[in-house]
Amino acid sequence: MALCVPPLMRGNMTMTAKNIARITRLNWKGLRNYGKRCGVTTCKLSRIEAAKVKTFMLRASQSVESLELRVDEVGSKANALAAEAREELEELNRRRKRDKTSAENESGQFFGMHLPEGTLTVHFHVSVRVRCLHPDLGLHVWGPAVPQSSRIPKTRSKAGLHGFGESFHLKLAKPSTEGTMPSDFALGLSLKEGDQAFGQAELNFSQLAESKEIWIVNDRVLLKEPDPTMVPVGDFHQQKARAHWLSSGCIALRFDWYMHWHPKQKPMHFWTRSEDTQFQFFLHASGAELQDCGSDGVQGGQCWKLTPQQRLAAEDLTNTNVPFLAGCLRLTVPKEVDPREACKQKLAVSIRDTNGKPVDCTGVQIGPLIDELFAYDGPLGCSSVSGVDAKEDSASMEFALWAPSAVKVDLILTEDPFLNAGNFLEEGFSESTSKVSLQPMHRRLRSADDGVWRCRGTPDCWGKFYVYRIYAYHPSTGKFQTTVTPDPYSNACAADASWSMVCHLPTWKEVLPDDVKSWCDHSFLPLQEDAAIYELHVRDFSMSDPKVSQPFRGKYLAFAEENSLGNQHLRRLAESGISHVQLLPTYDFGSVPENLADRVDPPAMDPQAADAEEPQEAIAEVADRDSFNWGYDPVLYNVPEGSYASNPNNGSRIKEFREMISALHKKKLGVVMDVVFNHTLGSGPENPKSVLDKCVPGYYHRRAEDGSYEHSTCANNTATERYMMGRLVCDSVLHWVTQYQVDGFRFDLMGHIPLKVMRKVRDLLDSLRLDMHGIDGRKIMLYGEGWEFGEVANGQRGQVAVQQQLAGSKIGAFNDRIRDSTLGGSPFTDPRLQSFATGLLKPITGGPDQGSVRDQETRLRKAQDTIRISLAGSLKEFSFQNFHGETRQGDQHFNEALAYTDQPVEAINYVSAHDNETLFDNSVWKMPPGCFSPTERMRGNWLATSLVALAHGVPFFHAGDELLRSKSLDRDSYNSGDWFNVLDFSGEKSAFGVGLPPKGKNGHHWDMMRPLLRDSEVRPTVEMVEATKAKFCELLRLRRSTALIGLHDAKHIKEKVNFPGCGPLQKLGLIVMQICNDAPDKPMLCSSFARVVIVFWAGFETAKVSVPRADPRLNGGKLPLRLHPLQQESQDSMTRDAHLDGEHLVIPPQTTAVFVEPLADPK
Repeated sequence: MALCVPPLMRGNMTMTAKNIARITRLNWKGLRNYGKRCGVTTCKLSRIEAAKVKTFMLRASQSVESLELRVDEVGSKANALAAEAREELEELNRRRKRDKTSAENESGQFFGMHLPEGTLTVHFHVSVRVRCLHPDLGLHVWGPAVPQSSRIPKTRSKAGLHGFGESFHLKLAKPSTEGTMPSDFALGLSLKEGDQAFGQAELNFSQLAESKEIWIVNDRVLLKEPDPTMVPVGDFHQQKARAHWLSSGCIALRFDWYMHWHPKQKPMHFWTRSEDTQFQFFLHASGAELQDCGSDGVQGGQCWKLTPQQRLAAEDLTNTNVPFLAGCLRLTVPKEVDPREACKQKLAVSIRDTNGKPVDCTGVQIGPLIDELFAYDGPLGCSSVSGVDAKEDSASMEFALWAPSAVKVDLILTEDPFLNAGNFLEEGFSESTSKVSLQPMHRRLRSADDGVWRCRGTPDCWGKFYVYRIYAYHPSTGKFQTTVTPDPYSNACAADASWSMVCHLPTWKEVLPDDVKSWCDHSFLPLQEDAAIYELHVRDFSMSDPKVSQPFRGKYLAFAEENSLGNQHLRRLAESGISHVQLLPTYDFGSVPENLADRVDPPAMDPQAADAEEPQEAIAEVADRDSFNWGYDPVLYNVPEGSYASNPNNGSRIKEFREMISALHKKKLGVVMDVVFNHTLGSGPENPKSVLDKCVPGYYHRRAEDGSYEHSTCANNTATERYMMGRLVCDSVLHWVTQYQVDGFRFDLMGHIPLKVMRKVRDLLDSLRLDMHGIDGRKIMLYGEGWEFGEVANGQRGQVAVQQQLAGSKIGAFNDRIRDSTLGGSPFTDPRLQSFATGLLKPITGGPDQGSVRDQETRLRKAQDTIRISLAGSLKEFSFQNFHGETRQGDQHFNEALAYTDQPVEAINYVSAHDNETLFDNSVWKMPPGCFSPTERMRGNWLATSLVALAHGVPFFHAGDELLRSKSLDRDSYNSGDWFNVLDFSGEKSAFGVGLPPKGKNGHHWDMMRPLLRDSEVRPTVEMVEATKAKFCELLRLRRSTALIGLHDAKHIKEKVNFPGCGPLQKLGLIVMQICNDAPDKPMLCSSFARVVIVFWAGFETAKVSVPRADPRLNGGKLPLRLHPLQQESQDSMTRDAHLDGEHLVIPPQTTAVFVEPLADPK
């Protein structure tokens, strides 16, 4: 076997890599791989010359000291050669430090290696920790100064823990200088391992001409070797914070980077290995700027030595929110450290080796420490001291801001909301006008300090606007900075959340709705188990409605225009069975300018070619300045959004939001708010949309182990595991219930929120009583997206509110199982993949490869079984026989947790929502023209909707499912403007084929979209829309007609629901669900029917289905089945044709038929 290093010689004996490993205590496989990375030539010789030993010592070692050879095993000759090599290396280093000029003149020399002309030597500073953890670092280069973009392997690493970093040499090209300026870009450099980058820099032609050797420190290019005292150690200078202050006496730090671990758990290293106790750990704190750690260590502030203890075990962190810190070293903080004072300071932890030289330095995260010292449950925000209307009794207002890490806080008041609050950052701003006043705020002393800054406002501050000016340390910038921010507990604000507004909502009469009685009426609300939810966007609801007054289009007040098409439609849905309207975000968000003068909407567009690119180009040009956005960009959680109000600068938004609630309550519709507590739009001290992070920098936002802010939710993740962020969630929910009469909450990305927080929200709502609070909190809906991903996956942040954890909580989670099994694929796969309701097994041309016929049959059987689980409320303990012939519980089929609930209310069943394509657009993808007729596509929509409407659990529908709504195949229309998001209740306008959807989210599918959008037969007709409306209302009325559809209790579902025809002989495309009433000697669940049999038939021909037998222990089987009376009068003739024929049920193609058996004795 060829070896990567030359063998060493002892007499006539050849020393292999294994011998070398044994002698030097190194792992030989790792040594061999390391040699390859260092470019050492592969060879096998019986004898070698001294020069080759020197080359090995210079190239293959990280440190000569780490390859000390034992004389008794290697022999004096090899040991002498090693000593000679060490001496040569030390001499080279001495020469470089003694005479830099001489070294520069010897441009072809680099550590004894000749470099040809036209070669650039790059020394990239990188910490020893990164070098240890990422041994395969390479230099990626691009630009006109190199022959081609490429990855350059490292030449070698400089020796020891205190080395500068990684070194590279690369050949330069000779680009044409014609028209080239010295300042023009010449070369880009990036230090990477795989896709992870550890630094980047750019050079211009002038820099290349000046020097053939460069040093890169903190992404800055230096043309001379830097002073070692100025070269940072660790990552403190990069605003990283790998140390975690968990409690007053404990700091956790992951400290295993100095070792590499062989798969057999044998340690291998290239730097000196020592135990934790052979390093020294120090805590540094300063109320001013700490200097970055260089070769002389951290300068400035106070310093305390930390005592290392045992490492944190996983079991120690089981009930905490920091399981991801398992394995970290536990460092004991000395008692003389004042942790309360430290929370206001800039902090660092440094590490020194046994020689006292610094080897690492990082910042400190203090979130858990703040929770321990300053968790607070008292009043926050602006409130009336006496709790009554300040205008009437001239009571004072108290301002309270929780900011325990702040050094100083001031209150700034003004009468003018159009002033730029950023002008008041400086201490000495002018108060020459009566419009602005400043008042210092104070906090309690020592043990009474709760982290709250307080001040008392005079009675005349009512109706004024205010911000807080805060001076604090910001970990994201590594500086003490002054910021201004609105109150995170604002009840009202000026446009764009530039100022908070002084008000007391409970008694501010000017913002009460005209009909307070309707606003406060919740008597019509059903139990949560009987809810049916309709998801709607405020702007979509009325922007295209010609019967809405022009000033109210796209606004809250459009819901009060009772004769509008939209309100007529909502009344019809409410009468049929919709119980709640879920509104996309209506809290204050930052993605739409609230002042109309600041908005730029796209120009009016004439009808374009069906696959035109121009509409999406026009929308993209103004997308971040126009009037449309879904609003998943929270700024102030407790204030209604101002772009939906007639005036964003006064209390109009409050009154008009309440008027909207009142108008919906009059229609017997509850209102569900879509809330986004998993992230905020802004963070950091500079972002004008940052609020929480200015109040307590680094606390409210979730940070990775290295201190960087997490963005897995596509924005600035919030740390809802922190006590005060969890409190904000609870406070905000109660605020919207008590001050706005909201009837439910849909939590965006709920899986990023701790389970204990969501359970606390549920408990708080359940504690509301009709006689005390005017509302029965047990009827308030609570559900959300229970997806598990990102930094919270696998319990890294403790138990979070994901599907599998919610069983028994009475908190609902969206059921993606029924969605994907009904439609096919998922939002992350080919959109053309089919399933139960979209024609799987019907041959199509030009579609994706869906496997052989046998593969498709297996997929369809599994989909049918998955749908059966969902129809049974996704109950974990519901058992039936799957297509393998196995009788198992819902959470045990196919070795997957397909079921996740203890009660049906915990399953939110849906096939479409605002995210991803509409139901109609999905059917176009999966049931393309030429293979499916428009009628087949429409009936596929009906079939999918019926599975949601008639399943046990809570049905959820996206606005427009009942209108064959299209968004021209747009998969994510959050910022696609009114053009693609049109919602026309008349059915006359469809957004199908109004142009290619925005390129950013859809461009990769444009070529597949073009032929679909061009086909004029795909566009739904008015008649098809009207038929779909009628079918949707029919399904809702069917659900409401009997208590046997939508059972409340898991016990009843397990006893009374079964699926005839399941198992290995199940018919493809057929699902039959039978629900039996109680036995005659028991209280009946339904007073009309003995049993209900629902047949879901997805085939394209008429089917005959054997009549299922009733359970002899329950009711049914005495009288023949008949089509449900509502379906006997269906507007769909094919549904009316379903009938009983002897021992068979005859079902037309693509039809859901509901058969019932009347009670033999209705009494």
